[in-house]
Amino acid sequence: MAPSGKRLTHNIAKYGNSLINKEQEKAIRETNIAFSFEYYKEIDLFGVGHCDAKWHISIYDRLASLSCLTPKDILEDGRYKETLKCHAIDWSAKNIPIEKKSLNWLPHHVLDGDEFPIMQLSISKGTGRIIGFFDKDSFVFNIILFDPNHNLQPSNYSDYKMRPTLIGTSQYDDLLGKLIVIRDEMSKCPQTSCILNAHIDNIENTHNIIYVGLDADFYEQYIEIIKTHSLRDIVEEGIFKFMTE
Repeated sequence: MAPSGKRLTHNIAKYGNSLINKEQEKAIRETNIAFSFEYYKEIDLFGVGHCDAKWHISIYDRLASLSCLTPKDILEDGRYKETLKCHAIDWSAKNIPIEKKSLNWLPHHVLDGDEFPIMQLSISKGTGRIIGFFDKDSFVFNIILFDPNHNLQPSNYSDYKMRPTLIGTSQYDDLLGKLIVIRDEMSKCPQTSCILNAHIDNIENTHNIIYVGLDADFYEQYIEIIKTHSLRDIVEEGIFKFMTE
């Protein structure tokens, strides 16, 4: 039993019948765990930008060791459950900083029901938790958050207080941010013919990389389309459509 009273089992969702038989279900439960980052995000209090290299190495080590286990091992074997601190998230816990419904990028059958509980797995005592869920008929554990500061399940270990984190950025995001700062500063320069402005414009127009964000509904449609078309195909088709209007 989890602290919240829910059993951590590989249940069949009430949102649909299982597509596999009992024998196949047993085989899945005894297949080594794989990990997906399809639903991973950084949000306030759950960033990893402040974490050092040792923390990231501990993540890789933990994922490697978990990949040698099966869903049955971590959900039913008491030895592993205790070592991994594996339990469903108690959404009524004291001082918990977020509500389940705030994880609005997750599939509806996970967000709205209890058949697929969001759970935690320990990285180590000092380095936080991995937060995610097993989907229907699957040995894939979907990682949704990293919790380096133990913020999702506050305890007397931290005096039930939230410890802030920093949202991490990629090297590209970091360079783009610095470029924006420089461009904003250069816009104040009274010399409109300054050669630096031309250099900045040239940098912005030569990388041919585009970052976009999609809301939840569009993202679900995108996931379906990307199964049969490349991202490049999608973007080029959209551009072509606007060009021919």
